[in-house]
Amino acid sequence: MTDAPYKAPALEKGLDILECLASVRTPLSIAEIARTIGRSRNEIYRMIVVLEMRGYVERTEDPEKLQLSNRLFEVGMRSPPKRDLHEAALPEMSALASQMMQSIQLAVVSSDQIVVIARTESPDDVGFSVRLGHRRSILHSASGLVLFAFAAQAQAIRILEHLKAGGASQADLTTLQDKAIQIREDGHVCMPSRMVDGVTDIGAPVFDSTSESAVASLTVPFVVTRRTKISVDDAPALIASAADRISMALGHVPKIS
Repeated sequence: MTDAPYKAPALEKGLDILECLASVRTPLSIAEIARTIGRSRNEIYRMIVVLEMRGYVERTEDPEKLQLSNRLFEVGMRSPPKRDLHEAALPEMSALASQMMQSIQLAVVSSDQIVVIARTESPDDVGFSVRLGHRRSILHSASGLVLFAFAAQAQAIRILEHLKAGGASQADLTTLQDKAIQIREDGHVCMPSRMVDGVTDIGAPVFDSTSESAVASLTVPFVVTRRTKISVDDAPALIASAADRISMALGHVPKIS
């Protein structure tokens, strides 16, 4: 990274705090945050007070522990591209959920992770879904594999750099790149869930008019129940078709090969 022409130490500390809390799964104390970002407790105390006042961080049941609130997610969703993505995706997700009797989720890239930005619950009594804002490594999720497989070269390089910085081994990165080749050929991913036994994760890419990279992954954590209307073998084509319709609503024009 090149040196910035201007410095804003207070802003940098605030961003370090937010990125620190976003990178962990458990709430942290002020002392733990300070240790993680390499600053003293006194340096960041006032930053945390302001972030808490503005609603970006919040206390947990343990008043000494802090976590990110949904404020950043809410602010991010105000940007037109994400709002347009929601508007295009949610009707298709609702229709697909009813057709398949499955939960549907929409995920985007965030550094070396995916983050779920929309979901539709299964109409069935039994289904599997994750909370909004759920994060998971690109390496360990169907959505992540889709988003990497259908990333333009520059985006794919950035993802690999983020993964490497996050501790991924060269073997992990090579495996990811190998899997991406097959996923691009198939047009979707279909794999056993890395989170829950008995669930098959099926995902397809969503594109818009502004980027060569997939902007989102439409993913179904497929659960077989007695009310399941669609077989797991037939599901990928339906999910890919729904993803294509969302892409068309976003102005994407497929390239003619």
